[in-house]
Amino acid sequence: MLFKLFRWAITLVAVGGIGYFALTEFNTLEDSLIIFVAVGQFVFWPILLLWILPLIFRRRPPKQKKHDPAQFSVDVAHEHIAMDFKRDKVWIRDPVRGERYLDRDHVLGMRTASDFRNYVTSQRIEFQLRDLKVPMMHVVFARHSDSRRRGSEQNAAERDEWFARLKAWSGLKTIR
Repeated sequence: MLFKLFRWAITLVAVGGIGYFALTEFNTLEDSLIIFVAVGQFVFWPILLLWILPLIFRRRPPKQKKHDPAQFSVDVAHEHIAMDFKRDKVWIRDPVRGERYLDRDHVLGMRTASDFRNYVTSQRIEFQLRDLKVPMMHVVFARHSDSRRRGSEQNAAERDEWFARLKAWSGLKTIR
């Protein structure tokens, strides 16, 4: 919020200053317009960066899924996984294979995994399912930026927290 106020203040001061200089120093409107455009070029590009760079580098989390309350009510949720304690179900979203609601009977096994490619660590939980068409699904944990070590550690901590929660939910003994 403070950056937005700063950005507006800088923009108004710059445009007002150039306009005041162009209108008070020159007699004709044509001369004022030429000076406004000529001097404005040196001010326009830095101000444009003040407005464009935040749009480029902001991160928006994916939209949360709107579950049908008759089928699934969310008790605990993350970006790609949610649990319903009353109905004893888990909803997962795989980036490649889509979304799915799982009962305990559908899950054969789970494990945590991470890959390091192109200086990015991706954290995930892999589900082995009792399904011949889709035998494995992945839940990716990428809420925090992996460009820094701290973001990768936060993603790993969230993955481990969800893995412990799923381990308690499933009751499976052969989990890695």
